[in-house]
Amino acid sequence: MKRIILSVTVLGLLATVATAQNANITWQTPAFISGASDVSTLGTYLGSWAPQDGGANTLPVNGVTFQGFSDLSGLTPGATFDNGYSGFASPGTADANYNALLQYARFSNETGPATITWGGMTAGDTYLVQFWVNDARNSTVNGRTETITGGADTSAALAYGAGDTGAGQYIIGTFIADSSGTEALTLTPTGTININPSAQVNLLQVREIASVPEPASLALLAGGAGAMAFGLRRKLQGK
Repeated sequence: MKRIILSVTVLGLLATVATAQNANITWQTPAFISGASDVSTLGTYLGSWAPQDGGANTLPVNGVTFQGFSDLSGLTPGATFDNGYSGFASPGTADANYNALLQYARFSNETGPATITWGGMTAGDTYLVQFWVNDARNSTVNGRTETITGGADTSAALAYGAGDTGAGQYIIGTFIADSSGTEALTLTPTGTININPSAQVNLLQVREIASVPEPASLALLAGGAGAMAFGLRRKLQGK
């Protein structure tokens, strides 16, 4: 009986891999910006965006070189992302490059949602997206927050800052690219009685963390599962 279950499990795994099509993003809990080790190096770098910072590629952080002119295929900020600024204040980490990058951002003067899209991904492969927001100027502006929606899943709210001049937050999500090879983020901001909502992005990076097996590997696995099932059936018939 255990062998039958194993055969069914292997065949089910093959079916799942073959049909993996899901652009929903599974979000981790937001974390406050603290240092260069925040920057994920998992898997393989796909691309990044350090909006408004033309010199970003001279400021590597934890081995990752962010690009002011994004190298993410087809990266497109939505129409409401219509402003940029370089004075969002340092988050105060021990890494000067990280501090410099996080003072730049693209933001929206609209109070509603804003979007970011990109492509160039392989359907069925697993990707990591990391997103930062920082506005450490004062307690009024850093009272803002925003959530990020990818597919059907929405993150917890990210804080733009903490206290009077505290650092903002970053978040990591993972997803399986769908057949379009594209992904879209919808940023939904909130404000306070003293400050209007304003969607914002300070940094973004995307990394490939797992790829689907090559067709030859799938065929080999399927063949092995088929042989196991055939042998087990013959053994049972012989009893």
